[in-house]
Amino acid sequence: MGKKNYGVVVIAGVVPGLVFLLIFSIILLGGSDAEACLPGSQQDAVKVDPDTVPDESIAGYGHAQLVNAAYILEAGYALNLSVRDQTIGVMTAMGESGLNVLDHGDGVGPDSRGLFQQREGWGTYDERMDPFISATLFFEALMKIDDRDTLEPTIAAHRVQVNADPYHYERYWPAAVQVVQGLAGVETIATGEEPPSSSRYELGDVQPHTAIVANEVGPRFGIRTIGGYRESAVDPDGHPSGLALDFMINDIRDGVVIGQQLANYLQDHAEELGVDYIMWYQQWWSADDPDAGWQHMEDRGSPSANHLDHVHLNLKPEPTLGQAPGCGPGDTTEVSPDGWAAPAAGPITSTFGIRKDPLTGAFTLLHQGIDLIGGGEGGPIWAAQSGVVTDVFVDDAGGWGIDIDHGGGVMTRYKHMWPSGIHVSVGDRLTAGQHIGDVGSSGWATGPHLHFEIHVNGSPIDPVPFLADVGVTLG
Repeated sequence: MGKKNYGVVVIAGVVPGLVFLLIFSIILLGGSDAEACLPGSQQDAVKVDPDTVPDESIAGYGHAQLVNAAYILEAGYALNLSVRDQTIGVMTAMGESGLNVLDHGDGVGPDSRGLFQQREGWGTYDERMDPFISATLFFEALMKIDDRDTLEPTIAAHRVQVNADPYHYERYWPAAVQVVQGLAGVETIATGEEPPSSSRYELGDVQPHTAIVANEVGPRFGIRTIGGYRESAVDPDGHPSGLALDFMINDIRDGVVIGQQLANYLQDHAEELGVDYIMWYQQWWSADDPDAGWQHMEDRGSPSANHLDHVHLNLKPEPTLGQAPGCGPGDTTEVSPDGWAAPAAGPITSTFGIRKDPLTGAFTLLHQGIDLIGGGEGGPIWAAQSGVVTDVFVDDAGGWGIDIDHGGGVMTRYKHMWPSGIHVSVGDRLTAGQHIGDVGSSGWATGPHLHFEIHVNGSPIDPVPFLADVGVTLG
């Protein structure tokens, strides 16, 4: 297609150092050679021998800490992971232990130990205190997150560690990049400017799926500014409709090179992202006629109007992100930018609150959650957030349930599945939106539905406003 030739023309004039810069940026932020829902590059891991770590400091971390970082890189290399995964491992250990093998826990986890502050369920004391083994345990859990290449590094780490603050680790990302580069001997391809500390851009009143695409795609290319809603635009179905994004490349290093890679990425994954058309460098590409390639646009009189300083993306009105093969409702469901998902389809048939005791007739019983139809008998039930299965149980009335601990004092409960409709076990680490069970009517139930609860610090709360605050509308 035309895009391939155009990309070669742009990159051919770049000095070798900038080509290396681009390669390392794409390795860390994700590239276009993907096979997941919103794929990223799985460039080979870097290999570092802990015995060869120089006696120096990198990003404020001393020799002993850098040796531990090398063990983390070695563990990632042994599992054939990407350098991005390795860097996430280093970042996580920085956030958990400062790259020190700690022989103590804290108030939240008094049994936590080692580089990753892993608790007893992770392994033996000796395993958790061994930097290579503990890193291997971390990476084995990370590998179970199929969509990790689509996530911010801090969110990927959070889904493994289940920290109370999902953005706890993002402050350590720049230092982790420096350490990996320094230990791997690739100082000459330093990334220059880091990606934004958060993927949450000021987009204005855009469509929900437009915001998701911005938050997923922008950080992987280090985009600092994305234009969203505005009233004036040539195409009324673009910015004024909340369906357009302008990925600015004039405020990042080597913007033209990154812009071309971004444009290629959007083409390669047009179906998954729901692309309508792309405008870049005075050219236009339509997802409805991909074989036509890039079409030249008339001169509009300024660099910005000719899309020389940004990649313009227009999305289709109906969202498609997450509906690629292997990412449909049978496996996962849509996850909000804050990392939460609806546990089942609506409508809500019973709300949270006090209701009548069928024996006494008095309003004394607390309905501790809400009831959702969930698509009827056999409909999918999804994990509301990443976490660990702490219990699979049957209550006094014969109703089967699942409890998931999300960290930070938050727990969710799912009830009335049949035993055959439970797809998880105690100790399983789950990702938000993961298919965990099927709707049933076991126990005290008048028909098939999901009874769903959220507990905060041991007390049940109304799930509807709680989830609304994290971007999920129930029912």
